[in-house]
Amino acid sequence: MILSNIVKNKSSFKTPWLVCYITITIIAQFFLINYKDHFNSIDPETFTLFGAPDTVDIYKGKYWGVFTNNFIHIYWNQLIINLIGIWLFGAFIERRSGKFKLLFLIIISSIIPSLWQLTLTAEPGIGLSGVNYALFGFILSKSRNDKKYKLKGRYFILTFMISILIYCNYINYFVEDIYRTEAMTIGLLLGICIEKLDRSKLNLRLLILFSICLISISTLFYAPWSSEWQVYKGIRFHESKNYVRAKIYYRKALKIDKKNKQAIENMNLLKIDELKLKAYKAHIKGKYDIAKKYYLKVLEIDPKDTWTKENLHELP
Repeated sequence: MILSNIVKNKSSFKTPWLVCYITITIIAQFFLINYKDHFNSIDPETFTLFGAPDTVDIYKGKYWGVFTNNFIHIYWNQLIINLIGIWLFGAFIERRSGKFKLLFLIIISSIIPSLWQLTLTAEPGIGLSGVNYALFGFILSKSRNDKKYKLKGRYFILTFMISILIYCNYINYFVEDIYRTEAMTIGLLLGICIEKLDRSKLNLRLLILFSICLISISTLFYAPWSSEWQVYKGIRFHESKNYVRAKIYYRKALKIDKKNKQAIENMNLLKIDELKLKAYKAHIKGKYDIAKKYYLKVLEIDPKDTWTKENLHELP
């Protein structure tokens, strides 16, 4: 009897190698990121270097960021909580279903929640919270039909996980919008959905998963409700010197989010570019008074503009 119980539960003693690898990677990146920037404010280039490009860069082609950003952590509390989560839920699944099943779950639950958080909030976010919620959702749903997935205290853990979501949303709405809960919520629903699909026919399972992935990925290429997507479109036209179209998209971005810093900055840059072009045309035509007027307007917006200062000094 004792021997049979040991054999039956020996999965509990398996080393979760994939979780170990993820843990080492996350901890190493945490210290490298903070060491590079001396544990002060993190430079945006550092985020990109370690796998967390900003929203516009993702829309511009760094699509891998919606996956790799899940393994980036910059705060101690964020690191510790997410490591506890991956060991509690990830190791639980790996010991029962193997590393390939867990790898599949992690890939899907990294990408899809990140994509939806990106398109709903204009921020891809960082950290494993969305993944952990997806893994928990998978375990919670599977525990109803599979005895080996019975997680001790699962209702207490469910209450705790939902409480975190409620608390974070309370802080966002009534104190300061600092917690990104969209990935956690979608992760939880996704985990439950994947487990239910596991019990479906293979063709139906593949069709539904493919549809979910396709709809999620499509938001990278068309998301007019996102201020950051509008900024990205504006930048494309700005870079090709189509200032009229660029201005349209920047205005749309500001209509969605009046505080969008990049849209505001780019509108100023756009205004500067238009003024420079007018000043240059007036300059070469010998209309120096008009050129000077435009140069001075540029310097009102950007007093350090070298090109404008040089051309202003060249005026007779």
